Amino acid sequence: MKNIIKGSVLLMLLVFGACNTDYLTPEPRTSLGELQAFDTKDRIVGQVNGMYAMMKHGQFLGGRYFVYNDIRGDNFLPKSTNLVTGYATWNHNTLSSTNEVRDLWGNAYAAVNAINIFLEGLDSRWTSGALSGIITEAEYNQYKSEALSLRAVTYFSLLQLYAQPYNKNNGASPGLPLRLKAMKTGADNDLARSSVAEVYTQILADLNAAEGMAAANHGSDLLNTTRIHKNTIIAYKTRVYLHMNNFAQVQTEANKIVSAGAPFSAPAGVANALAPTFAGVWAAPYTSVESMFSMPFTATNLAGTQNFLAHYHHPNSAESYYINTAGSAYTKLNDEDARKKLFATGTVSGVGTVYFVGKYTNFTSPVDYAPVIRYAEVLLNLAEAIVRGGNSVTQRAVDLLNAVRTRSYAAGAYTLADFSSVASFQQAVMDERNMEFLGEGIRNMDLLRTVSAIPGKGSAVALEPSSPNYIWPIPESELNINKLMTGN
Repeated sequence: MKNIIKGSVLLMLLVFGACNTDYLTPEPRTSLGELQAFDTKDRIVGQVNGMYAMMKHGQFLGGRYFVYNDIRGDNFLPKSTNLVTGYATWNHNTLSSTNEVRDLWGNAYAAVNAINIFLEGLDSRWTSGALSGIITEAEYNQYKSEALSLRAVTYFSLLQLYAQPYNKNNGASPGLPLRLKAMKTGADNDLARSSVAEVYTQILADLNAAEGMAAANHGSDLLNTTRIHKNTIIAYKTRVYLHMNNFAQVQTEANKIVSAGAPFSAPAGVANALAPTFAGVWAAPYTSVESMFSMPFTATNLAGTQNFLAHYHHPNSAESYYINTAGSAYTKLNDEDARKKLFATGTVSGVGTVYFVGKYTNFTSPVDYAPVIRYAEVLLNLAEAIVRGGNSVTQRAVDLLNAVRTRSYAAGAYTLADFSSVASFQQAVMDERNMEFLGEGIRNMDLLRTVSAIPGKGSAVALEPSSPNYIWPIPESELNINKLMTGN
């Protein structure tokens, strides 16, 4: 828990920044005491900035979280065996002392603590009337909704690497220490793990509360991409419910932001929809209506050395991961598919010409945004939920699948007659997700939520769901400090 205590100190250094228009690039001025932290609207907004800044740390949602979830699967091969850049994760031999196991946990829980500090301070002062004349009720609601949503995203993200999937046993497995109060000293280090089901319950409680308070629209493409709004929360709930096989709730949530027919779009709030072209999602300024929540970067505000996505997916990087042409995503992609045409080429000694996803093009100045969730995922979540929940393939489900598929591969449209069973449709959806989200950290999550084996690749063996390496170990830094913590 050392990292959590450091997190509360780090919060004081980060959150009290200038009021920036994107709310995600704080400019730290100095450390302030808690009594002054809510004195002005600028200081409150500075704390909002700080929460986002901690979420987009390079060791978390600024880059590496997505990488680790990708390279655990079968779609990538490493240029390098450098343990600092994920090789142990690719090779499935992480230990409780491995860098990524320790660092991602520490940064994620530091973000949780920053959020909890903010929530407690905001609520206590709002209730006491101390914020009267400083912020409006709408602003209070929005800031709180962002904090609750970010906490939910953090706990969900941690579950995907450190806990067994919900669908393995309805969430009965050990989950995470569920920290919902600010830690300001080491006195609260000791906290037992809640079950996976209990953590999911809290995630949904946070998201449901946040939805009712969130802004419908922030008024600009930049803010609608980089700040939490109502549609962001709804989209994320479709992901959470899908991971619980709660297909009825996936449909309920998705139908709030997906129109009845094609072309599919959100009927209220931000006008979220698929971008006209796949390449357009990845082009500057990275703020298409498809990008429902992304972590932004600028030339003066980067994820850090060996953290940014281009470091792991660009031909010029000596430590990148190139596409495994025997992997499941590559073998399903047609040569005419825009997603395959986006691939960048490079060379690897002893291998020859290889391919990279091509989504992250800025290696020298790595300003590519990190995609947390896109509208394309909502459509595929809904398509899967309709079929698996109703146990039949419907035309609406096929239309949703085709919306994503034909955007990149017009000749690949499916008809209802193409699917002889629910299983055949489910496989088509899983294949589409694998191709669509290559390099976005979805693959490991999809394998685990369906309690599937993680396929082997190169020298790395396959992992069955019963394998002790199916999930990451709990970091030794936590085990050493938290006396009530148990390992995986």
